[in-house]
Amino acid sequence: MIRGGTALALVAVLTTPVAAQSVSYEGGLGVASGNYIFTVPTTTWSLLTGAAVEAGPLTVRASVPVYVQNTVLITASGVGRLPSGGSWSGTVADSGRHGGGSGSRRGGPRLTPPASTVTGYRVAVGDPLVTGMWRVTAGARTTVAIGAGAKVPVADTATFGTGAWDVGVLASVTTTLGAAGYGGLDVSYWHLGDLPDLNFVDPVTATASLGRVFGAGWGGSVFLTGGTASVSGYDAPLLVGASVTRLGLPAAWGVGISVGLSDAVAAWAANLTWRIRLRG
Repeated sequence: MIRGGTALALVAVLTTPVAAQSVSYEGGLGVASGNYIFTVPTTTWSLLTGAAVEAGPLTVRASVPVYVQNTVLITASGVGRLPSGGSWSGTVADSGRHGGGSGSRRGGPRLTPPASTVTGYRVAVGDPLVTGMWRVTAGARTTVAIGAGAKVPVADTATFGTGAWDVGVLASVTTTLGAAGYGGLDVSYWHLGDLPDLNFVDPVTATASLGRVFGAGWGGSVFLTGGTASVSGYDAPLLVGASVTRLGLPAAWGVGISVGLSDAVAAWAANLTWRIRLRG
């Protein structure tokens, strides 16, 4: 759930003409690791390949992830990685219902999963994600956009997915602060497809960002992400992070890091994102 790519997109909004029409290749390489709500750690490597098409106020993005992960305890969703337990999700659901409190399980210790859930590193193609954003306003200082997204059910529980659709609504506000600063707020609501033995709670998630564009094509930002819990009886997501971006045409790139402040997210994550304009 790291937002390094968000910072790259924020800077792109500030430096791209409103009427631009373009096609870009976008990608990312990331790693995230942590125990989440369990006693054993999960490490996820991800490679994201996608494209963005901008036509006037409309931007459509589509991407396909490939995961390398050492357990089946973490499930990919439209809102990010969720500590569902995978094939062990029924026990996670039962424990959440009988928990209560704070920590990884409210009022209880971390869960010890069976050895069958720790598979060693396996490669899987994840669910494609498609989003569309429409710029409602684009003033001299502030841009407001609304949109929708969908996770297409290609991956099943054996390959870190749910086998069900996720659909969401999105909103974004970006504003300039002074001569070179900017701020952003991204809010989303997702209806998540459930696992056979675990019903997710539809979450609201928000990311607040502050950044600055420096000279010679560099930018940097800090961000805070929080929201409501997706797994009943467990912590809500909360993390902080920072990113650095290198701007330019036809290519731009960024690096980001984040630290989890709750057991709903990875203890730490890092990523490299890039964007190459192919046309426009």
